[in-house]
Amino acid sequence: MNQNFDIIIVGGGAAGFFTAINIVEKNPKLKVAILERGKEVLSKVRISGGGRCNVAHACFEPNDLVKFYPRGEKELRGPFHQFCSGDTIEWFRNHGVELKAEEDGRIFPVSNSSQTIIDCFLEATQRLGITILTGQSVQSIFKKDNFWKIEIQNENYLAEKLILATGSNPKIWEMLQTFGHAIVNPVPSLFTFNIKDARIKELPGVSAHVSVKVKDTKLTATGPLLITHWGMSGPAILKLSAWGARILFEKNYQFTIFVNWLNDVETEDAKKILKDLKLEHAKKAVSKKSPFDFPNRLWESLV
Repeated sequence: MNQNFDIIIVGGGAAGFFTAINIVEKNPKLKVAILERGKEVLSKVRISGGGRCNVAHACFEPNDLVKFYPRGEKELRGPFHQFCSGDTIEWFRNHGVELKAEEDGRIFPVSNSSQTIIDCFLEATQRLGITILTGQSVQSIFKKDNFWKIEIQNENYLAEKLILATGSNPKIWEMLQTFGHAIVNPVPSLFTFNIKDARIKELPGVSAHVSVKVKDTKLTATGPLLITHWGMSGPAILKLSAWGARILFEKNYQFTIFVNWLNDVETEDAKKILKDLKLEHAKKAVSKKSPFDFPNRLWESLV
């Protein structure tokens, strides 16, 4: 038995929901369904931004915004001229969600909870009569006459239009290739660095504003860095891994990094800071577990 819809969207994430809501708001007569292979929809929205959901970036000029993307700058310029960060803020405001921009440019809901975004999407789809179907793992896709046929394990769907918003789903990529689309092999991006170095072993939790460079490449990044139990993380590292995703892949993730802990602090200024700390804390014992307990002022000065 086939279920018929005007438009079927495969993928129950933020992209799928946003697309479905905009379609029906512009044409309420359309019968639209969202197919999600998991048990729940919007699961990645829930954990994004540390559970706060980083909705957008506070850059309102399309030609500037595209520069934040390591790949696809040329391809994104057109779409961003159609719908940019300011449009995102207005869209959510019109749907009852107020957003705020933080100092680093990230935009979050005022509630500081990703549940606010999830509730916004779910309430809109319910109000607009959009069908949400979970546990729908697509097995195959066919184009028959003027309709798309989507085969699920125990169900088939027919739709005049098909939208794929499945993100990194290799199974769907293979299906797309049968329709003539070219798929660029993906590599990991936005990842932390696993570093085994005795010099940072006892320093998890220490953070600083630094400059980082990958040896024998042009890859550099500046920003907050966090020492973790497994190595290094934070915006500087994540930025480096995003822009250098393919370069680091080619190196099989075996490479050397240089960290400038002083960043924009002049050498003489750093020497003075250390000398002042030495005089002020000359007789203070330093904990073995936290070797940076006493010079917190130094780290604050470097941020």
